Amino acid sequence: MKKKLAAGIAIVAVLAIIGLVMAQPGNVDNGQIAAGGASQATDKPTTSQTPAIGGVGSQKTPTAGAGGQVSSTIQVDPSKIVTERNAFILLNPSTGTPGSSIGVTGGGFDPGTTVDLTLRRNQSDQPQDIGFAQVDQGGGFGGFSFTLPDSMVNGSFVVTAKQKGGAKTADATGQVRGNSPVIKFGTQVGKPGDQITYSAKGFAPQEDVKIYFNSLATPPVDTVKSDGSGGIQRAAVTVPYGAVGNNSFIFVGDKSQSPVTVQFLMLSLYPTVGLSSYAAKADTTLTFTGTDFGPNEDVKVFLNSASAPPVALLKTDGTGAFKDAGSFLIPFELKGKNTFIFVGDKSQATTTSSFDVLPYTPSADPSTYGGRPGTSVTFYGAGFARNEIVRVYIGRTQTSSGKEVACFKTNDQGAIVGGGTAYTIQPNTQAGEMVFSLIGDKSQAAAVAQVEIMEATGPVQGGGTAEQKEYVCPYDLEGQGSPTPASQTQPAVSPNNTPASPTPVPANTPLPAVTPTPVGKQ
Repeated sequence: MKKKLAAGIAIVAVLAIIGLVMAQPGNVDNGQIAAGGASQATDKPTTSQTPAIGGVGSQKTPTAGAGGQVSSTIQVDPSKIVTERNAFILLNPSTGTPGSSIGVTGGGFDPGTTVDLTLRRNQSDQPQDIGFAQVDQGGGFGGFSFTLPDSMVNGSFVVTAKQKGGAKTADATGQVRGNSPVIKFGTQVGKPGDQITYSAKGFAPQEDVKIYFNSLATPPVDTVKSDGSGGIQRAAVTVPYGAVGNNSFIFVGDKSQSPVTVQFLMLSLYPTVGLSSYAAKADTTLTFTGTDFGPNEDVKVFLNSASAPPVALLKTDGTGAFKDAGSFLIPFELKGKNTFIFVGDKSQATTTSSFDVLPYTPSADPSTYGGRPGTSVTFYGAGFARNEIVRVYIGRTQTSSGKEVACFKTNDQGAIVGGGTAYTIQPNTQAGEMVFSLIGDKSQAAAVAQVEIMEATGPVQGGGTAEQKEYVCPYDLEGQGSPTPASQTQPAVSPNNTPASPTPVPANTPLPAVTPTPVGKQ
């Protein structure tokens, strides 16, 4: 009986030892056979630790905690533990953007004291006071915060906490994450030459900001300087030439190097041009007044065809306008309706404007409305082109150009006021109506004057039937010599260039009932 009892106790002891061994963490690996002969899997990490009999072993690392998280214990050298309580401060967060809030907490200061806090860019800068904090009985403080100034756009900064009346100070360094500059346009729609107002912030203080249009590879359209806070207050930029549709302004700071793009919609130009006259005669000068072209650009003026050489070149001002510009003298070759075509050199904006060339409609009167052979006739007229030669013909019909018998030259107003050469009625001229045609050389305008020829009652001085020489207008000789001025011409020159004295009309010669005063004759 005693032997059985001893054997039972031994078995129980062995089982207890086995249980203790199996209970050690990490003692059963995946694929090991647990007590009872069943194969089990476990999530516990495998270690190289060897358990000691009786449950005594070395430190375990790592172990699985609650929820399967792995934790570890760090061995610390007791000789390196700091027992002295030095002052310190912490920033939360330690990185911020201009205008953001930074929290400051500290510890290790003397209980109940006051701590002054300052901010500076680096150790060599003058510190800026940002406030103070009260130290609690544990030597710490919290709940303090400050705002990063807008002038700090990048780089690092230093916060210093200095205890009043004591030597304890602490520093903490933070970083400024540069803001992306922000540009605000008054309008994002316009056309070349428009002034667009804008404001900006977020650039580096006192830096040059270049403004590009569509590409950084092109020269900047403007350069401005930011203020002390990195802002630009209510500036303006002129819209340059560009394609109609979507474009963009690009702002780049020389220091911050932060490009900012602002979209801009370019509108089409719709220019208009007015003429100084829309209906005028040849030899009239026209000028042009226009608006809504591109700023400071050349505008070419074509007549009737854009493929022909331009007839004038105009220059716009900063607003794309011009007034009473150019000078186009209407040539005598133009007739009827004509069209000017205007093309902007940079903007390629186009418009047209038409005008009518009016015909000349002159009138003429003879110095007398009736006379016998031998009578000298001169003429007065108006409505011709200025400073043109007017030739006098007889016998002019639709089929015949007639015979030139006299000529005159108009003044600055296109009038014939005397002078020139007169025509002497020839002795063999038949009684009846003689029609004189006056034709302007430049205007090709025609006027008609009529004289009633009466029968001669006696011999005519200078008369005869000799063959008449062809008349030569003295103004045709201007290139060959100096013609006698009109005011100094002889009273009359016969067609054969023989001076003749007017034959007095006998007292009993009937004259027209009314003798009108010739035009222009005083």
